[in-house]
Amino acid sequence: MVKAFLMLMVFAATLHFAFPVFAHQPFWNPGSSTMERAYRIADPSVSQAIFGQLRSGERDFFLVEMTTESLLQVSLFVGEGCGETFRPKLWLVGENIEGNSLPFLPEGMGAQKIEGTWRPFRGHGLRAFKGPELRRRISPGRVYLVVEGTDAAGFYLLSINGREVPGGSPEGWQAIPKFNQCRE
Repeated sequence: MVKAFLMLMVFAATLHFAFPVFAHQPFWNPGSSTMERAYRIADPSVSQAIFGQLRSGERDFFLVEMTTESLLQVSLFVGEGCGETFRPKLWLVGENIEGNSLPFLPEGMGAQKIEGTWRPFRGHGLRAFKGPELRRRISPGRVYLVVEGTDAAGFYLLSINGREVPGGSPEGWQAIPKFNQCRE
C-alpha cells in the first residue's frame, strides 16, 4: 500500500516537472450525470482543469456556488486524439439564467448555450481543440455548467480561469495523456 502510494507520488511529481507551466489545478471528474450528483467546483476563483470522459449522449453537471458577484471564465476543450467527431456542447444553467428550457432540467431552470468555434490548441502539455468560452458576471448563488455529449464519445477538459494556485489531484495529472490521445 505504501509502495503504491509512493509510486503514485513519484508519477505525479514527474508529470509536474514535465509540464511545469501547467498552472491550472488538474482534477478528474469520474462522472456527474445529474444535478444531484454534480461535480462541485470548490473555488471558482482558482484556475482549475477538470478532465472528464463522455460516452455518446451523456452529460456531466458542475456546480458553481458564487458567494459574491464575480466574473466566471470557462473554456471547453477536447483532446486532439478525438478528431472532429467529438464536439460536446457547453451550457450555463440556473434559476436566473434567461434562455432555453431543456428536457433534462427541472422546472424554473433556464439554460444558455455557450457558443464557440473549435480551433487547434497546444500548450501547457495539452494537444487539443478549444471550443466554447464563457466570460460572464455571475450573481451570488448557484449556477451549473453542463457539458453535453453528442453522438460520439471522447475526453473533455473544462477549464476554470482564475488565480494560479498550485494543486490538483494525482487522478487529474494522470488524465492529461488520456485526454490528449482521447483513449484510456
